[in-house]
Amino acid sequence: MSTQAIGSGGYTNAYSLLRAANEEEQLVAQAKKVDQEAKASGTAMGNDIMSYLDKVPKGSDGKLSFQEVDDYRTTLEEEWDAAVMADLKKLGVDVSTKIPLTYDTTTGKVTVASGNEDKAVIDQYFENNPDKVEDFNTILQLGKLTTTASTQLTQASFMQSLQQESLAWWYEDNSDPTDWFSGGGMLTGTGQSSYTGLNLLV
Repeated sequence: MSTQAIGSGGYTNAYSLLRAANEEEQLVAQAKKVDQEAKASGTAMGNDIMSYLDKVPKGSDGKLSFQEVDDYRTTLEEEWDAAVMADLKKLGVDVSTKIPLTYDTTTGKVTVASGNEDKAVIDQYFENNPDKVEDFNTILQLGKLTTTASTQLTQASFMQSLQQESLAWWYEDNSDPTDWFSGGGMLTGTGQSSYTGLNLLV
């Protein structure tokens, strides 16, 4: 029986095909790994939104509605306003008029607008009370979420309960990242605060 030798070219082609197949398999595996890691870690904005939604009380099923997020923000805002105004009044600050406050994401500080005669006292108050600064920022961020939902959803959808993860995904998909990571402001005082979501730095 005669045999036919396989030339070196045949070995080279076979090796190239095997190597290409192996590289493709590795790339597919790597892509799957990256996709899984991305889903596990989420985006910075998504994780940030989840951290704020974690603060909102939920039922035994773990679900939340857009309305419940807004209700929590409103309650937190009213309680914060009453507590802060009471503290500032004890420090001699005139709380009979609205006080424009701003949260700066760069410094992590809450400050009153320039020109306020009690600016030094108010700014120092927030320096001494980081918990009030944290709550102020929470009110601002939840206000941004509520504004996004209220302008895009019907009343029925606004009342619908969803798993927290689903709520966070919706907020992330429909929010402006630039706005989310920017600061914000609030007019507070006279017993009622008013969220603006705008940078009021002067």
